[in-house]
Amino acid sequence: MGNIFDFLLVNPMTNAIMLLYGLLFNQYVLAIIALTLIIRLVTLPLTLKQQISAFKMQAMQPQIKALQEKYKSDPQRLQAEMRKLGFNPLSGCLPLLIQFPILIALYQAIIRTLTVTPLSTLELGNHLYGFLPGLSTLVPIDSRFLLWDLGQPDPLFIIPILVVVSTYFANKVMTPPTTDPTMRQTNQMMQLMMPLMFGFFMLSTPVGLGVYWIVSNLIGIVQYYVTKPSLDRARALHAAPAAGAVPSAAPAVKAEAAEKPLFEPPKSKVKAKSTGRVNRSVSASKSSAKDGSGKGSKVTTTPQ
Repeated sequence: MGNIFDFLLVNPMTNAIMLLYGLLFNQYVLAIIALTLIIRLVTLPLTLKQQISAFKMQAMQPQIKALQEKYKSDPQRLQAEMRKLGFNPLSGCLPLLIQFPILIALYQAIIRTLTVTPLSTLELGNHLYGFLPGLSTLVPIDSRFLLWDLGQPDPLFIIPILVVVSTYFANKVMTPPTTDPTMRQTNQMMQLMMPLMFGFFMLSTPVGLGVYWIVSNLIGIVQYYVTKPSLDRARALHAAPAAGAVPSAAPAVKAEAAEKPLFEPPKSKVKAKSTGRVNRSVSASKSSAKDGSGKGSKVTTTPQ
């Protein structure tokens, strides 16, 4: 299993870092930033799918609650009905699940490329691709960047703090709002726990991995605002069924409007007057008929 993981992720990332390091003027931090940008672009479709799935799950909450209330004594039927509805609780976690193997592979690639002993240098050479010429000449790599050695943990705790702050703001921006109290409480807890978890993890990992995570969060925030119009359209589309009675009344209003004739003749004032005069004349005729003196007399209507 380890050989497969090494073959599929660690070796490609090791060679990608080495290649970018050589292309970007032997600046290891620039190589990490460039690799982060490539990874974010590759996983962008999954990120967008996760956002849209979150909107869809939010729109389904009233229907899910109704199903839970209806089938609370039949869990199997509840699961079947929720699957028919399209509910998938793991769809929103897919990008995060993909990020963890990438983090582990990048961690091993950073440790592997930042060689400090002759044995580790020899080990690095065994993992470089032969069809990429010139990579072996880049060893050893200069891992210094400002105050830090990118291959060692941060003794100043600046990078872990930046990881916590950037992760918090990235989660806050990209987490869709919800009206469900339970889900809102869960989101708030995750927005606090995840940054602290990653910050604690960065205390004992190389600074280079922390740089990757900070840059990844910043790129994620920028991606969110760039794709926000598309996400807003998706939110409006999926939130429409959960909006309540107002949208459901709209088709009734449209149907009522559709029943009216396209061209309805206007009511004429002249016609109204004429009708009034005829009615008054008829009333006068009836009054004369009831009157004894007017019995048998002819009532004439003078045209106006």
